[in-house]
Amino acid sequence: MYILVFFVAHWYLSLLMQTFFLHRYAAHKMFTMSPFWEKFFYTLTFLFQGSSFLSPYAYGVMHRLHHAYADTEEDPHSPSFSSSLFDMMWKTKNYYNNILHREDKIPAKFKKDVPHWKYNKKLGDSWAIRLGWGVLYTLFYIQFATAW
Repeated sequence: MYILVFFVAHWYLSLLMQTFFLHRYAAHKMFTMSPFWEKFFYTLTFLFQGSSFLSPYAYGVMHRLHHAYADTEEDPHSPSFSSSLFDMMWKTKNYYNNILHREDKIPAKFKKDVPHWKYNKKLGDSWAIRLGWGVLYTLFYIQFATAW
């Protein structure tokens, strides 16, 4: 039972942060937050997404570009300009990482007011932290699994 509750809670809380914080707030700025609440939801996004954490900064910038250039060659993840699903996903990963590490040449208008917290970005992007999440998930399942 614990595994089911954990899985459902993890799934839906991750989706909530994806929709509420990353999409509605970081990418579209549909509402405003004080610096305290922005860091609060930044932290919740990190905790709820765990090993799948997406930087609000990189996600916000990339999603703004997607809307501005939907299904053109400048769309950062349009399937129309990739040879396969794998190719599209690989290009998207590279585009995301270039934004995340500030190795892009994207106009400043797409970066305006996108939340950025340098410490949390470094923490969330760390392979050690991502592997640590995986270890925690595995330990949880080992502890509460009733059978293999």
